[in-house]
Amino acid sequence: MARGIKASAFLIIMLTFAMVSPSFAFLVCIDPGHQEYANYGLEPIGPGSSTMKAKVSSGTSGAIAGPEYVVVLDIGLKLRDLLEDAGTSVVMTRTTHDVDISNSERALIANDCNADLFVRLHCNSGSGPGGNGGCFTLYPAYHDGWTDDIYEESLSAAQIIQQIYAQDTGLPDLGLTERSDITGFNWSDVPVILPEMLHMGNSVEDNLVSTDSFRQTMAEALKHGIMEYLNSTSSIVDWQLY
Repeated sequence: MARGIKASAFLIIMLTFAMVSPSFAFLVCIDPGHQEYANYGLEPIGPGSSTMKAKVSSGTSGAIAGPEYVVVLDIGLKLRDLLEDAGTSVVMTRTTHDVDISNSERALIANDCNADLFVRLHCNSGSGPGGNGGCFTLYPAYHDGWTDDIYEESLSAAQIIQQIYAQDTGLPDLGLTERSDITGFNWSDVPVILPEMLHMGNSVEDNLVSTDSFRQTMAEALKHGIMEYLNSTSSIVDWQLY
């Protein structure tokens, strides 16, 4: 009888821990897009594909904020710290600018760590529809043998995170865009999204993202959305008794 009471008490403790600390079991892979020097060598856009794309570009740039690859790394490091503070493990595809990591290799990093979510941070070029800027999120199109096993979760992540990110930053919400030609999607075996966080060719958004305070706001908005998505995927109890 005493053993049964102890087991029940242990179960209650574990249930309570699971309810108040669901994020401890999560792992997010953050990919700050691009790098300092482009690599225009070619790689297949998906496993076994004959369609080739450049391995990685250096990205766009803002007149004030500077190169995209610098901006997204700064936001990515802020996001890493926020997620880790929330109890979530984080793997970064890069923490410096002087790297040479192709888009397929970035996906393989996320695969190797079995990430619960692969988040590829980018900023768009141009000034946005009607010159009004805005944010949108890319997610993988359904493709048998490539993305069929991650399509639903990727779409769910994109929907949740895009809505929260736009709401928390106050940027115009341009919704979601499905893409079949993104190498980092097609090589991924884990749910993946690519937030285009704003338009660097838009003078208002370029000014905003040049400030540390707004970069922090962007990181906090992403963290809010990511945690909302991750918590939506977990049951109250995600462990086994042996």
